[in-house]
Amino acid sequence: MAEISYKVLVADDEYWTREKIRNMLNWQEYHMEFLEPAQDGEEVLARMESDSPDILITDINMPFVNGVELVEQVKEKYEDVVIFVISGYDDFEYVKRTLVAGAINYLLKPVTKIDLVNALSKALEIISRQKENKNLILKAASLIQDSELSILLEREEPAFVPSITMNGNMDFAGCSLMLIKIHDMKAMMKEYQYDRNYLSYTLKKKIRDVMDMDNLLIFNYLYRSNEFVIITESENEEQKKMAVKILGIFREMTDSPVSIIVSEHSYSMESIHSAYTQCISMLMTRKYKKESAILFSRKQDESVHRKLEEVISEEMENKLKSLLKTGNAAGIRQTVFETLGIRHSEKEEWEYIRVKQMVRRVCNLFMDYQTRQNVTKDIIDLENMMEMADKTIESLDVEKLCGVLEEVIQSIVNMPGEEAGGSIREMVRESVAYIDANFFEELSLASLSERFGVESSYYSRIFRQETGKNLMLYIAEKRVCKAKEYMQDATINLAEVAFMVGYDDYTYFNRVFRKMTGISPRDYRNSVTESRAYEK
Repeated sequence: MAEISYKVLVADDEYWTREKIRNMLNWQEYHMEFLEPAQDGEEVLARMESDSPDILITDINMPFVNGVELVEQVKEKYEDVVIFVISGYDDFEYVKRTLVAGAINYLLKPVTKIDLVNALSKALEIISRQKENKNLILKAASLIQDSELSILLEREEPAFVPSITMNGNMDFAGCSLMLIKIHDMKAMMKEYQYDRNYLSYTLKKKIRDVMDMDNLLIFNYLYRSNEFVIITESENEEQKKMAVKILGIFREMTDSPVSIIVSEHSYSMESIHSAYTQCISMLMTRKYKKESAILFSRKQDESVHRKLEEVISEEMENKLKSLLKTGNAAGIRQTVFETLGIRHSEKEEWEYIRVKQMVRRVCNLFMDYQTRQNVTKDIIDLENMMEMADKTIESLDVEKLCGVLEEVIQSIVNMPGEEAGGSIREMVRESVAYIDANFFEELSLASLSERFGVESSYYSRIFRQETGKNLMLYIAEKRVCKAKEYMQDATINLAEVAFMVGYDDYTYFNRVFRKMTGISPRDYRNSVTESRAYEK
């Protein structure tokens, strides 16, 4: 990313338009230089040689040199410059002439952030065809889209109300949000060498290609890298066809189950956050099994909002409390995995929300017990593992989920130690070395115990006994430690850092980092920056 630095020149005779575009983005964050804007076409021509812009965004109606003449003259002498024109509603015939002259596309006035983001992303893709560092440029093109469009999904109202995309063809009145969620992204992360932006770019391009819609509005949610969002104005039948085609892409790329959820129609981009929330609610109703699913949200579907019955009876709660008091680990496992049925949730076709509520209720019972023991470190450790259990639910992998819950049980039940022979100690040392070298990969109790040929509950217990640390927390500590190293490089954004150390969800990484360090990733990076500034 540090190698990329492209210059953007904006030309418009209206001061407020120039300043609006200047302030729309944090240009340096995307390694772009926003040149001092030009007031007319003559100024552009006078500055082309000295300023050497890579991207020119120019109004059509300016004094002295009009848009068509400007585009013709710039392209004649500087053919590699990517040009977009800014047009009013009554300029379409004039726009056609600028396109023939060499402009790539046009932005409709008033220029909105979404228009600008799409234009810049497109420009970088075009520039990549001419440069040696093609992949770096494509990743930058992907990042600017993902970063800026992800704001649409945040709770805060966006500071802009885009009404039209770069190509001027999408009407946001009556559009829907299509959420694509990849439930287990680990294999894909490894295949793309933990390069978030290149994986994001590749998947978006594959989706655009199969949809045969070059200007399809699609982005990768920056804070949850395993989620892609498409804004579509297609009707239900067309949306179903789109969803089936998209599932076909992912079947070729990964064994992970994928959920595609389509919201009801929205009526402005301001309601996109509500549409996203609706899709997440609908996701909770899917079957908890390792297979892909397509779901459509509907107002009349009350299942999303209904309150489920209490997942654990008072009798079962009392039984678990009694087993916890006596330290009966075997009894706790039997109750949680078999009697309550978590191990059989896929076979019995539980809904996602039932699994989530069951795990949360069990973990809350464990936390109540641990809190009464009044051991601060154990409580903090348990909180971290509860976060892991909640995140693991997302994988739709019952075996993996049970492995994390096994770790939770091991951590709260003080089982008597046992003398570990030399071979066992050596196995633990090999485990630690393997984790230290591969902390960013898919590491779970099930996969590690299988790798080292030991029964999972015994492996968990002996690892904790020999290292003094819970297995999953040890892995998380290694990831956080490495993340701190990556954060020293200010050119790598925090979502990329999370991805590089093995997290496909920045929001989850943020919680893990904060609990283990007492500070957020952003505050940690700011402290590093301030420290360096002080040293200078």
